[in-house]
Amino acid sequence: MMKNIFLRIASFVAATGMGTAWGQCEADATVYLTDFLFTPNELTIAVGQSVAFVNAEGTHNVDGTAASNPVSFFFEPSEGNIEGFCMGTFTFDVPGVYTFTSSVGVQPELGMTGTIVVDAETLCDVMLSFWGSGENEDLDAYASAYAFQSYFGCSFFGQSGGFPGSNVSLEGLEEYTLFLPNGPAIEGLQELMNLNSFDLLYFTEGMVAGLSYHIVPGVYLAEDLQDGALLSTVEGQDIAVSVDGEGTVLLNGATILHEDIEAFNGVIHVIDEVLVPPGYPAATTWDVIEQSPDHTFFEQALLAEGLKEALRGQPILNDNEPAAGPFTVFAPTDLAFEIFAEANGFSSVEELLGSQFIDDIVRAHLVVSVYESEDLTDGSVLFSYNNEPINVGVEGESITANTAPVVDPDVLAYNGVVHVLGEVMPFEFPEAEGTCGAWTVVMTCDPSDFGVGWQGSSLHVYADGAEIAAETMMSNGTESFSFPVDEGSRIDVVYNDVENGFLHGYSLLDASGQVLFASSGFNPPGAESQPPLSIYGLRPCAESASCGLMEVTFFDEEGFGWYGGGMEIYSDVQLEASIFFNPDFNGDGYYDYAGFSSRTAFVSVPEGELDFVVSSPLAYPDQCGYVVRNPDEDLVVEANVQEQFPQSVFNVDVCGSNASNARELESVGDWVVHPNPAVASFRIHGLGNQEPWRARLLGLDGKCILKKQGVGAEPILVEDLAPGVYQLLVQSGAGLVRTIRLVKK
Repeated sequence: MMKNIFLRIASFVAATGMGTAWGQCEADATVYLTDFLFTPNELTIAVGQSVAFVNAEGTHNVDGTAASNPVSFFFEPSEGNIEGFCMGTFTFDVPGVYTFTSSVGVQPELGMTGTIVVDAETLCDVMLSFWGSGENEDLDAYASAYAFQSYFGCSFFGQSGGFPGSNVSLEGLEEYTLFLPNGPAIEGLQELMNLNSFDLLYFTEGMVAGLSYHIVPGVYLAEDLQDGALLSTVEGQDIAVSVDGEGTVLLNGATILHEDIEAFNGVIHVIDEVLVPPGYPAATTWDVIEQSPDHTFFEQALLAEGLKEALRGQPILNDNEPAAGPFTVFAPTDLAFEIFAEANGFSSVEELLGSQFIDDIVRAHLVVSVYESEDLTDGSVLFSYNNEPINVGVEGESITANTAPVVDPDVLAYNGVVHVLGEVMPFEFPEAEGTCGAWTVVMTCDPSDFGVGWQGSSLHVYADGAEIAAETMMSNGTESFSFPVDEGSRIDVVYNDVENGFLHGYSLLDASGQVLFASSGFNPPGAESQPPLSIYGLRPCAESASCGLMEVTFFDEEGFGWYGGGMEIYSDVQLEASIFFNPDFNGDGYYDYAGFSSRTAFVSVPEGELDFVVSSPLAYPDQCGYVVRNPDEDLVVEANVQEQFPQSVFNVDVCGSNASNARELESVGDWVVHPNPAVASFRIHGLGNQEPWRARLLGLDGKCILKKQGVGAEPILVEDLAPGVYQLLVQSGAGLVRTIRLVKK
């Protein structure tokens, strides 16, 4: 019916030339009114287009005053005729949905209503063109366009962007100029913040402020951006405009790559950098140090100690991945380091930085947790990264840390805070020599195309399991350091391979200059490159019998490097060596991953029987194993069995062993204690299911600590037993007697 009426009206207009009767109604579109009907009653137009309303029949008005309309319009009642009465035209300059009716009498109730949709390509719409196959896809600004759409009132296919925090709508009537950073700029920000794209996007507090600094109220085309202009952003601070000699427009130094991408409510320019509003925290505490011109020595020391990644961690912004910190960093200036080095007898700061003391000095200036100046109170005590106390003094606005003055407090970062110190905190240098003098390590690095120095690889010295020195090389050639050694202590020298270990080497010299051990990396053709090897269990001043160095080679078919696993080697007297893979070398609180398929360690061999006590790796332990060779390179332990966890082996006389009497893990008749080391309980395996037994647990002094009898694999509880090494004496029902070494953790 509606279509027939519209056709009759159109035919009449064509036949009579009625255009002269309502020429004043010329518009981009026309809506006709007849009894109880608008024709068409739904219409879509663009912003700025006009609509004419022509009454062809009956008495009607046009009432567009609904509260939901972006702008109201109204035409007075008129009497229609077959020639058509022009009620008027209206230009729709504001986008949105408009509803209208004839409000005369009950005409609305009879269905005389209509809708006009005024469509506009907003900034939100234009940013969709940066996606997928959109016309602006090649401009490489998808990531930032997505972020702006998420935070500033845009909808995605009818759904809200969903991030709170801003009252700016890029889909509304207010006009804005947007500066969109391109893809490489966003990737650089992710690297700077040490966050992936999702963690960065969900950093709502920082994103709203940072993105708001890229939005300027009003429309500024490229020709409007004049040298010296300041653009006020919705964040509140200004962007400085400059134009170089070639006419390139710069915004705080960022270059406009693509200009004048226009929308109904603004314009977009694509830039090559992220604009950072002044006064906001730095990305990380590491960036504060790195970007400071007054902290080059502190930066070098942090790098040398492998602390860069720890200070770049984002435990606050990214709780999905493990990270060290957050940190409070007390950062001495370069001048402070120069004064400290001279006062303590070093010829230069470089000599101080190359000493074995710098790791303790640096770590004493780091605190895990965030303490801004307002959190520091007089007399409070903080504990540093190496668990040393930092005594805080506060008097008025003056703050000290272990008497070192804070000259610039509260340099904020998103993973902590930096307080600049005018002095290095006092440090008590240890004695240069122990009861057995001092040993020296000479490190080497071959020149190559792979870079300078050890590039993060490091050498760690332990005395009785406690780290006493950790060094790396910052240049090629040779470097050395010394450390005190005491009689009776157990010295381990462990190489930590980060990169290009086949170019590194070291030698260990005793107090008389005799070489105790030397190892260099190598890169065999067609095989896995090998870094320098580690040495365990050296005894300073030792005169006890030893037959040399044995080799313990660890295998991992999956290449995970015995991750989380290790081995302890015991003699009848004491712990001789503790080999643990993936220790926390970089100090971030987590295992350091260093994969390998095979790796050999050297261990000093005392005379007598040894126990090899295994802590199984965490990753694919059934693909791991080990073998032991005596100083004559005879195989004395074979514990590399496929599809089987590496097992502990006991009572091996390495000095007296040769290839003909090598211990194999699967020898017939072995009784095995599992687990060993034990925590709460253990069982004896190898006996018959119903075979009775009696057991006594003896200390190393021979005293009986525990008696137990049972059947088969019945458990023996040792939860209350003190940690240590014990002898388990077992007698079976058949009268067989075995002695098994047990380690209690």
